[in-house]
Amino acid sequence: MKAKTFENLIRKVIREEIDYSLRREIKSLKEDLRDELKPTIVEHTERIVEVPEETKTSLREKIMGNKPIKQHKKQNFISGNSTLNDLLNETAAGDTNTQTAQSPVSMAQPFATGAPLPMDTTDMPDPVAKAVTRDYSSLMKAINKKKGL
Repeated sequence: MKAKTFENLIRKVIREEIDYSLRREIKSLKEDLRDELKPTIVEHTERIVEVPEETKTSLREKIMGNKPIKQHKKQNFISGNSTLNDLLNETAAGDTNTQTAQSPVSMAQPFATGAPLPMDTTDMPDPVAKAVTRDYSSLMKAINKKKGL
């Protein structure tokens, strides 16, 4: 083998090895950079605030009323369906306070009569009270007329 050919062969092998080594090093450096740039997730602990027992009790009384909840004996409404029986028994127990003004639904008033519902506006600011008690029927008629209804 001639010296010049041998020299060129060694140069080629060295270039390939340097290329291979550089690619490997560049890849590891890129991975290191990616790891450094990744945001670290820091878990924050939440501060638990203890609610005073009197607040819990007063809220419970506003929602549920002062009367103790009656214990109803469980009935078997539909045989073979325990989930439905449990649901019907909970409904039959009626643990929502419907005797005071705090109840979500008042059985004394009809649900929808078409007439405006009475609204207590004593504690509301005057502009809000006017907006709540305003008769919007003429506005709704104009909207329906514009829509072509």
